[in-house]
Amino acid sequence: MLLKVENLRVYYKNKLALEDVSFEVNKNEIFCIVGESGSGKSTIAKALMGLVEYEGKIEFEGSDLFMIFQDPGNYLDPLFKVYSQILMVKNAVKNNNGFDVDKAIKIVGLDVEDLKIKYPHQLSGGQKQRVMIAMSLARGSSLVIADEPTSALDVLVQKDVLCAFKNMKSYFSSIIITHDIDVVYQVADRVLVLKDGAVQEISSKDEFFKSPKSEYGKTLLRNSYLSNY
Repeated sequence: MLLKVENLRVYYKNKLALEDVSFEVNKNEIFCIVGESGSGKSTIAKALMGLVEYEGKIEFEGSDLFMIFQDPGNYLDPLFKVYSQILMVKNAVKNNNGFDVDKAIKIVGLDVEDLKIKYPHQLSGGQKQRVMIAMSLARGSSLVIADEPTSALDVLVQKDVLCAFKNMKSYFSSIIITHDIDVVYQVADRVLVLKDGAVQEISSKDEFFKSPKSEYGKTLLRNSYLSNY
């Protein structure tokens, strides 16, 4: 076990946003959290990162926790070349046991020399996602949270980014937050279904697509083009 969350509760202005959410993430696992907009998916991520106050218990036994936000371009400084930003992120972690920056860049399929001369605005959306993955490798992160990593990408680039996450399983575990059932189908080992801040079910990918345990899970699957899986 890498991460254990027990009875997580979050309130926004006295309104309950998460209600007793509990789950575990294992090593070398892709754990998807799926639900409609406003279901509380991103609130879970913010609680894990310490960005909101919460009740409950979070136990993390890894070396570093890294988050890739929904639009990574907003979190890359437009005034600095991309390579130098990856280096800064690596150097921000004391006693870093992550990869050398050049190796991290090569692992995610980007060109080292290219990133030494380019600024963020010169990269595609898919390349920016890969830059963020390279940052996590350079930091030595053992768990990466990705919030809607494919939402602004075209179909071919989406597949490349999801393939990158699958290829990273030997380096770190991932929590992928999505509203897209297809993303779950492509990459998940296990899936948590969330509605109105409450867990509806936690299943293996195969269990979920063959026979969802919850009515809401059945509805999500029925409304997707994967309903005949």
